[in-house]
Amino acid sequence: MGGMTTLHEARTALSAVAARTADLIGASPDTAAAIPGSPWTVREAAVHLAVIGVRYAGMVHGEPIQYPPLAPEDCARRDDELNADIAERRPSELAALVRDGTKRLLAATASCEDARDVLFDGGVVLPIRHLVGIAVAEHLLHGYDMAVATRRPWRIDPDHAVQGFLACRARDGRCLDPLTGDGHAASYVVELTTGQRYAVGLADGEHRIDEPGSLTVGCTVTADPVALLLVGAHRLSRWTGIALGLFRADGTRPELMLSLDDLFRFPGVCGPHPTQEVVR
Repeated sequence: MGGMTTLHEARTALSAVAARTADLIGASPDTAAAIPGSPWTVREAAVHLAVIGVRYAGMVHGEPIQYPPLAPEDCARRDDELNADIAERRPSELAALVRDGTKRLLAATASCEDARDVLFDGGVVLPIRHLVGIAVAEHLLHGYDMAVATRRPWRIDPDHAVQGFLACRARDGRCLDPLTGDGHAASYVVELTTGQRYAVGLADGEHRIDEPGSLTVGCTVTADPVALLLVGAHRLSRWTGIALGLFRADGTRPELMLSLDDLFRFPGVCGPHPTQEVVR
């Protein structure tokens, strides 16, 4: 799995996706529009994306992390604290803040090597390509949220979804839900329709991601990467994804697919979100 993505690919994806989110924000008719199913407005989602660029650039430069725990409630509280530091509401100025934050992160990673690690929130050590990939996921998901709020289309490129999803999975060991993860023992292979494959093993509250063939697998999940990203972040119901043929399970225990995402509590997921047709 380690060779699936490169820093160059992640930076290219971030540059493209962040430009789209900035354009979406700049064209927003009302930054006070509420995001359905979330306590945030378009303004707060935009500020969050601007802050991410600055914070992640700081991580690359070795600055202290600002989110020691990764529990969703702790992350939500810290998000609100950081959002409150920026009072801007004008669409054009919010878009400029997002562009500036992204520019800082791209500049900070411009000369980094793929093998470099960085200390991420929660004390997780990640390859730097995954740091940038998580920023890609943030833009994809909060861009989706803002598009829902402003009734605008939001196309998610499958290759960008792969970048974001695989990067988020790299930090998943800190996101296991003790209520559902403890005592759960299972192994999966996830096959993305874009061609990537990886194995997931869970046992005794521990989580690992490895190459296919490294684990004895009970369930093989074949999935569309866009749907997988949205389901994992609670933007799309898994049942909708299954009904649309975006997920399929095989193996000796195919029913395990239904519980896979319930094992994690992801930071940055502000409650349930409505579904929206994903334009490809």
